[in-house]
Amino acid sequence: MEKTTAWSKQERLFPYIAIFPTVVLIVLVGVVPCIYTFILSLQEYELIKPPATFVGFANYADLLFHNSRYLRALAFTVIFALVATTLELFIGFFIAYLLADKEVSERYSAVIRTLMMVPFVVAPVVVSYTFKTLIYDQTFGYLNYFLRILHLPGFDIFRGALNAPIGILVMEVILRTPFIAIILYAGISSIDPSILDAASIDGATWLKRLTSVVIPTIRPIIVVGFVLRFIDALKMFDEIYVVTGGGPGYVTENVSVFTVKQAFEFFHMGYAAAAAFIFLIVVMILVSLLMRTARF
Repeated sequence: MEKTTAWSKQERLFPYIAIFPTVVLIVLVGVVPCIYTFILSLQEYELIKPPATFVGFANYADLLFHNSRYLRALAFTVIFALVATTLELFIGFFIAYLLADKEVSERYSAVIRTLMMVPFVVAPVVVSYTFKTLIYDQTFGYLNYFLRILHLPGFDIFRGALNAPIGILVMEVILRTPFIAIILYAGISSIDPSILDAASIDGATWLKRLTSVVIPTIRPIIVVGFVLRFIDALKMFDEIYVVTGGGPGYVTENVSVFTVKQAFEFFHMGYAAAAAFIFLIVVMILVSLLMRTARF
């Protein structure tokens, strides 16, 4: 009887013991840095001029009411993430739908899947530098080479208020679309073929099957893929820092680049921590609104 009681206690404790290492890791990697960042954001702390001075919410007030550069970076971050993620969703869905087609899958599936895996095995810094030097370079880049052949004006990513955002957007869409395409392909492949066959027998066109069967069925997967990719686009750093550095001027400077510059170029650690914490709150609000709008 005592052995049975001891065994039942062990069974009840086992789930807590099993998740304990994960909880500790989350606390150490996520919660503790977040708390430290908030404490740091309440101080005026310059890395080259210690010690820190407590200033309360002065850093937050300056960022939100007196720093137009930060507000511009915040707006650019959100708008760019929405546009990039929306384009990636539509293009990724088109690729996934093609891959799910039997005829296309039998002929080109291996090639398309191989191409989609390339961005996952190449570091974003490498891709960014490749775009900067081999594609966007005004003198030696392939893009301007073909534009000259076609007698069209050259493309200078560092000139004008639209060239740089468009250049970064094209690179980001090419680099990140496979992520959404793979997620949506898994969702479309999970649909029972008999449902689509029944819709075809009832006379539904491919567009009707797409809008009435496929999309409603994988709607939760679409929402999850969009939210995950949107969060990733919000914290984009490597691509912008390598290709434009936030320029020309501050046209492509997002919150991540702004925060890094404040922390490691100007050494305003408290100011950078406040910028990062404001951005964390904005991201949480945006994701919450997206999930509520999607009712998922």
